[in-house]
Amino acid sequence: MSPPRLTMEQWAITKAILDKNDWNISAAARELKIDRQSVRQRISAAKNYGYTDENQEFYIKSKSTLYDAEGNLRLQWLKEDLDRERQEEIAKQTIAGLISEIEPVAPKPPPAITMSDVAVAYCIGDAHLGLYSWGAETGENFDLSVAKRDLMSGADRLVASVPAAEEAIVVQLGDFYHMDDTKNVTPLSGNNLDVDTRFAKVIRVGIHLMRYVIDKALEKHKLVRVRNVAGNHDPTASITLTEALKGYYENEPRVEIADSPKSFFIYRFGANLVGITHGHTGRPERLPGLLAVDAQKDWGECDFRFVWHGHIHSKRVFEDMGVIVESFRTLAGKDAWHAEQGYRPGREMQAIVLHKRFGEIERHTAGLKWIRSKED
Repeated sequence: MSPPRLTMEQWAITKAILDKNDWNISAAARELKIDRQSVRQRISAAKNYGYTDENQEFYIKSKSTLYDAEGNLRLQWLKEDLDRERQEEIAKQTIAGLISEIEPVAPKPPPAITMSDVAVAYCIGDAHLGLYSWGAETGENFDLSVAKRDLMSGADRLVASVPAAEEAIVVQLGDFYHMDDTKNVTPLSGNNLDVDTRFAKVIRVGIHLMRYVIDKALEKHKLVRVRNVAGNHDPTASITLTEALKGYYENEPRVEIADSPKSFFIYRFGANLVGITHGHTGRPERLPGLLAVDAQKDWGECDFRFVWHGHIHSKRVFEDMGVIVESFRTLAGKDAWHAEQGYRPGREMQAIVLHKRFGEIERHTAGLKWIRSKED
């Protein structure tokens, strides 16, 4: 049977209690003296019958319906979730409050000598901060402290090896965080995650790490652009990262934090056109066409076209329509599921040097063994 119809008065009472309890279903159920499923049914009924709600916007995630032999509806199961745009708006409001007390960093003097005809792209594959791996099960121990050490060392190695280009872009290719909230499951599929330490700590370490990479880049480049791509593991947490960085670098004109909500980001440097995305929303074969449509004017003006993405943790490169599509490896370890499934990709971090007229002219790779060699 469909959710029970509510009168406006019944919904007003229910909504008032939900508001008072910050929309905690369990707390509201206790106060209403009904079970949690009944509360959810009231929310569903209010949505279905057009009652407005100023605080929450739900959508039907899935629907299952049972009909009898005569075709009459007998049972219906509705699975609801917050509207994604509403989730992002809530996250932005929350983070705005959290970073309101952040003291922006003071501007730093630029390096004395830089090269204006080249730019450096520091590509960070899926970092999966917060992932936990038990060596006895996966072959190597991995946790937040290891991830932090490796990423900082990788940034050190790459910044030291690349030319002193006037411009740099830090390309964070998504799934920077292993989890999106305290539920410790993937947001879309609900798969359980192997997680190390508390969510709040993981968020803080991630912000610290990105600041470390940006600050290192500022030592060598006059302008540092930053793009944090949302992944399938961290669609909301990635907003946290971007908003926090905007707060820290508010007074630093040499840092530009891109905050577009689009999943496909366009970067141009001279004759180079680059599409940047995580790679979980469509097949890689479609990415050249996406670049052509989303950047029509730049497409015609650029001789060198690329799409960079993460998601698959392994290196794959192909060319189509004059576009080189490339996925990047990660420094992260394997969780139990990926170890059992036989995933064994190499681990590295890369920096790509683009020339304004001649396209990619150099590439610097910081493999995991090289990154960790300074500890020997």
